[in-house]
Amino acid sequence: MIDVIPYFLNGLIVGSIYGLITIGLSFIFGVLKIVNVAHGSFVMLGAYVAYFSFILWAIPPLLSVFTGFFVGGTLGLLVYYGVIRPLRKVGEMHVLVALFALGSLIAEVARIMWGPNVVGFTWDVGSFSVSGYMVQLSQLAGSLAALIIAVSLQMVLYKTYFGRAVRAIVQDPVGAQVVGINVERIYAVSAAIGVALTTAGGVLLTLFIPVGINPYMGDPYTLMAFVIAVMGGLESTLGAYVAGLIFGEIISLGYPLFSRLGFAGPYQMSLFTGFVILIMFLLFRPSGLFKS
Repeated sequence: MIDVIPYFLNGLIVGSIYGLITIGLSFIFGVLKIVNVAHGSFVMLGAYVAYFSFILWAIPPLLSVFTGFFVGGTLGLLVYYGVIRPLRKVGEMHVLVALFALGSLIAEVARIMWGPNVVGFTWDVGSFSVSGYMVQLSQLAGSLAALIIAVSLQMVLYKTYFGRAVRAIVQDPVGAQVVGINVERIYAVSAAIGVALTTAGGVLLTLFIPVGINPYMGDPYTLMAFVIAVMGGLESTLGAYVAGLIFGEIISLGYPLFSRLGFAGPYQMSLFTGFVILIMFLLFRPSGLFKS
């Protein structure tokens, strides 16, 4: 028999990070109706922010989140005014291609600046045991930080003027502009927030990958974020976080199951299971777990 408690806990902890990474993608799509295919490159930049902050100044990842927010927010504004805004009126496909090119450019610039080698670090602040599973306090703190960020975003969206403006624009951009909302400004700030959430997720992700930071690390997380976003509801930030938890459980619980069944690649089978569940959602609940 497999003791599922350790794997269940691990799924919740890592799933919280997956959810935070996906929220940025869902938020940008929900407000701007644009698929950010450069998503993985911003995850990578967040990971490098955590790496250099820790290596150069001994700043732990939990504090590097604020730096990640600043870097991501600044880049989000630049991307909006430099790429999204000029191309939106031309067509969504032009924006999609431009963002894809931007993601590749960011990865190549990172390779030139920081080299192609895989790097990493370990921030160890202790651990405790649950059913034989050693829970790292750093990872637990990272997952709680991701939860706090996700809850804070929900409060901003439903308790502030900015949140009401965002929801008004999502429902009717023309009507929102008629009543005095600066639509372009809200779009720009939303792009900044979406990228900032993504880079913050990249910062916290380093707590789970002590070795693995490299310029091309973002592509798998782009694919993973798309899967999670569709499961949760492509325009729902709450759905993105909840679906991240579910996806974390699929990966974590699937690994020991497929190992016991004799599969040579249990992790790959867990990913396959995630895609099967995605297909089921597309067939029977295409709107996802939550609506926007």
